Amino acid sequence: MRICTWNIHLGRRLDRILEAVRIHSDFAGLDLMALQEASVHDGRTDAEAIASALGPEYRSFQATAQLRGERSQANALIWRQGSFELGRSPEVVTLPGRGEIQVRRVERTLLRAAPPQARMALCLESDTLRVYVLHLDVIGFTHKLEQFKAVVSHMAGRAPVPLELVAGDLNTFGPAIVQPWRRLAAAARSAGLVNVTAGIRRTHWTGQKLDAIYARAAAPVSHRAWTLKVRASDHLPVFAEINPRAA
Repeated sequence: MRICTWNIHLGRRLDRILEAVRIHSDFAGLDLMALQEASVHDGRTDAEAIASALGPEYRSFQATAQLRGERSQANALIWRQGSFELGRSPEVVTLPGRGEIQVRRVERTLLRAAPPQARMALCLESDTLRVYVLHLDVIGFTHKLEQFKAVVSHMAGRAPVPLELVAGDLNTFGPAIVQPWRRLAAAARSAGLVNVTAGIRRTHWTGQKLDAIYARAAAPVSHRAWTLKVRASDHLPVFAEINPRAA
């Protein structure tokens, strides 16, 4: 299974995104594509436009988290028919915002100074696969940890499936080192989630590593991950291949 996660920066360079999807072989045969900061252009969702560029067998679902001015800021999932079939309606998992989490004074001050943000995760599932598309807040260590835990908690309340994926923009600012986000990493490990993108050094044009893909499987899997250096957004598209491990 090949999955891509990409924060497309409100589709400000949607033409370049569509061009990249059409010409780069990394997108060929893609099974899933998780989008953050998708928007709407000319009355059409960005997810629908990208799905069309990928091919006629692709479908999409997009849900708005908040408005940035007059622009919709949304999460979305695109999937290839045959590799993923929805078994139930997509679900929006609301992530806790400011005032809903106990944080230290410094972090509370930073959160109050920043514009309020509404964050969510999408949950889409079949009988064999469950996918979460999430976008965590920009500010706050404890704040982001509790938002991530909200997704983990939602996972714990669902029936088991052979493979679960969590993909998106975690806003884990800073270079690719573990220490600043050790509590988030520990929460993922406690839930049995493996960061299949741990070896990637950066996912943003500034050199920061903000995006990740996690997997939890009932049976052993092999995986590899990479990025594609295209300047169609401030984030790079992040890819992972996750396959059953040979006996």
